[in-house]
Amino acid sequence: MTAADLHAATLALLRTIGTVTIHDGKVPPSPAGDAAGRTYPYAVLWPSAGFYPGTDADTLCEEPGDELTWPVQVTVAAGDPTWCLQAADLVRKKLNKARLTPRSGLLRQDEVSIPATLDPAVSPARWFIPLLFRTQSA
Repeated sequence: MTAADLHAATLALLRTIGTVTIHDGKVPPSPAGDAAGRTYPYAVLWPSAGFYPGTDADTLCEEPGDELTWPVQVTVAAGDPTWCLQAADLVRKKLNKARLTPRSGLLRQDEVSIPATLDPAVSPARWFIPLLFRTQSA
């Protein structure tokens, strides 16, 4: 299984969330918003090449080093902090413990909590939260 396969499977899964627009690898220059100028929720899936770990007792393969560890980041953003938190919850529920392919382990969220942050450098300003996940694939 390749990183590209895992990326495509994650993108397809994210796109089943009906209320969050999903982008692949780049922040939209002019995201949709409401009449007050607040950006509607969206998420960006960032490409990851992953890595081949050393010997580990929890590997999926019989031969150590044959499995790909694939960390991935999904950044959720919105023009309102509550919308951003709600969208992050939808993304987390969709991805955490998902099996992306028959030959991959469960996708699990890393135990890192990064607070919502306002990005004033974009117009209109929006809140964002990076969510980190990882899996192993044979």
